[in-house]
Amino acid sequence: MEESNTKRVFEDYVKDDYLSTNPDEKTPRYEDKLTHSLFVMDEALNVDAIFTKYSLNYRNLLVIESLFHDIGRFEQMRVTGTFADIEIPKFYPGMKDHGDLGAKVLKDDGLLPKLIPEVRLYDEEVQRVIRDHSKISTNRLNRDVLNYIRIFSTYDLQELFMSDKTEKERSALNAINTAIVQDVDRLDIFRKIVKGIWVPLTVDKNIDPEVWQMFKEGRLPSIEELKKSGKWNANVGHLVRMSFINQMNLVPVLIRIREENLIDKVYEQTGSNGTYVQEAYQIAKEKLDEKIASSDDGIIINK
Repeated sequence: MEESNTKRVFEDYVKDDYLSTNPDEKTPRYEDKLTHSLFVMDEALNVDAIFTKYSLNYRNLLVIESLFHDIGRFEQMRVTGTFADIEIPKFYPGMKDHGDLGAKVLKDDGLLPKLIPEVRLYDEEVQRVIRDHSKISTNRLNRDVLNYIRIFSTYDLQELFMSDKTEKERSALNAINTAIVQDVDRLDIFRKIVKGIWVPLTVDKNIDPEVWQMFKEGRLPSIEELKKSGKWNANVGHLVRMSFINQMNLVPVLIRIREENLIDKVYEQTGSNGTYVQEAYQIAKEKLDEKIASSDDGIIINK
């Protein structure tokens, strides 16, 4: 379970199963998702170096989970022709989004034995992080969870997963790794917009007052739920992206957003034609400052 092997397995899988066998209009989407996955891995390790400081085996587990967090996206694009998660249940009954599909891909395509050849102890942990990273949670981390970090620097990884007395520790590891992956995943979405890799639409349509109120209260539902309710338009998408600030758990990632002035830069890139959109960006900046200031330790956001 080494970083170099993990990258090789990932890149070979994407190349052999998608880039080489599907040379069509989807290729740029595959390449973009490959680059995104490598970024999330690198940034996850930066966050780890700041506060978790895992021992090598734990660090290598985070490498796998961060690099493969979007592995379901490749099959999603091949089968559905889109990255819209709302389409996934039509093709994969019982699945909600690309996280669910990613966990299935890891298992069905035999990737886990290639990533961790020696034991099968960690398969469910890896699949669980990949399933969970795509699910909204505004309270993933807490002080009790972070108290287990010292264990992850001293315990042997196999010992943790073989014992029947370490369920709390395993749950804490899952919560921390999922939070890291989820936060840096969203960080890269902001950066993609700023770089012009993906520029979301802004339209001359109003945002439903109920949706606006949910955004202000920090309880905005998922894109899929908004679309099902009929209250979705491109301007609501701006609220969804700004709601990432509410959903993030890690101060180091929020500080990176502030240092790079990403909220203003995203607004400049996308423009504003709709009611509430400009105000939404201002609210997001204020919440960003509030959340960073609220932290007692500079690690997690006080909820």
